[in-house]
Amino acid sequence: MQACQEKTGIVEVYSKVSKKMLKHLSLMQTIHEQVNSAKSVEREFKALKVKLSDEEVQDKSLQVKLVELQAKVHQLKDLVTQTEKERDVTCEEATKDLIAVRSQVESLRHDLEQRQRNVEAVFMEVDVLTSKTNSIKQSSVLKQQELLNKCESIIKEFHQYTNLVGALMEVKTKEEEE
Repeated sequence: MQACQEKTGIVEVYSKVSKKMLKHLSLMQTIHEQVNSAKSVEREFKALKVKLSDEEVQDKSLQVKLVELQAKVHQLKDLVTQTEKERDVTCEEATKDLIAVRSQVESLRHDLEQRQRNVEAVFMEVDVLTSKTNSIKQSSVLKQQELLNKCESIIKEFHQYTNLVGALMEVKTKEEEE
């Protein structure tokens, strides 16, 4: 029963780790999408720069747009850097959790093996005690049979003795009467 509960606990731990890993995978996919988005924005920025150099006639409205796009790229780069740091931290935590779970599972497995060895040792001890008990029972039965035979022999001799004494008493009483 306890082994079943321990296995259920292990399954729950694996389930929790799996959920965390799925969460991290989702986060990594989001980061990947953001990186792709940043790359596409960066491509747009480069295209605008080329267009700007080719068309020096454009007015300051394009310069404002360029500044906005540069700010967006910088913001996205910062966001990518931040999310990569968060990803690294969460991956490190997940790795630590996985190592802890593996260690705990290994410890539980070791404990179960030790318990199994203890149970086997107890069973062997019980077998030895059962064997000794059976041997003692057999010797006791033989001893009882010997004592019973001696008792019957003593009773038989006692009856012979009482019969002999009774006969002698009768002879003596007859002699006294005569």
